[in-house]
Amino acid sequence: MTPLKVIDLGIAPYNEAYSLQKAILAGKKRGRTLRDYLILVEHPNILTIGRKGSKNNILIDDSSLKNEALDVIYVDRGGDITFHGIGQVVAYPIFDLRNHIKDIRAFIGRLEKVISLTLKTYGIESDINNENTGVWAEGGKIGFIGIGLSNWITYHGISLNANVDLRYFSMIKPCGIEGVRVTSLEKILNKRIDTDSLKVTLVKNFCEVFNFERCDKGDDAFVAFAASSAVGNK
Repeated sequence: MTPLKVIDLGIAPYNEAYSLQKAILAGKKRGRTLRDYLILVEHPNILTIGRKGSKNNILIDDSSLKNEALDVIYVDRGGDITFHGIGQVVAYPIFDLRNHIKDIRAFIGRLEKVISLTLKTYGIESDINNENTGVWAEGGKIGFIGIGLSNWITYHGISLNANVDLRYFSMIKPCGIEGVRVTSLEKILNKRIDTDSLKVTLVKNFCEVFNFERCDKGDDAFVAFAASSAVGNK
């Protein structure tokens, strides 16, 4: 299998990362690259609502949303509503499942395993809820999953709470689940988490779970092309 290409955007707006995902997705569908890509990013505060979601799961009014500087956007991933913010590491795998396993539920299971293995590195045991996707630890949801799929190529992905401000999750019904509690690595371990180290661990576990022989970082010609296309499509 070709190596996984890892792109770390640092802190970037949601729409910027989304445009890059779509550009890479389009390039893969046209056969411009056979490589799979993993985009890592932290997003400035934003609420996103998936295909099955509803704005009714926002628990504050429009005035409060404005005061909190919280934008709300509808996106083409599975799932309901979630929050993204600084201190939450988001990973977008753009994988051709024809080279892995053509089974969406199995793919989601592997994403859950990536999160669980990452938590285990920090000494945290986690649970999987058979009724809802994602990963729980110490009774709270800590890892979130929402994917898109086109021609068996995935986009969107996972988010893992490291040092994110959990206050924002109280403003919504996370994932549309009644009474769900949300937690983070920082809350469980009672210390700040180095997100760069967390990303390294995530990448290692993506490579292990999806059987990539190695992971390459940095730009290449196709990424430069995709980024240029993304800018042009904004």
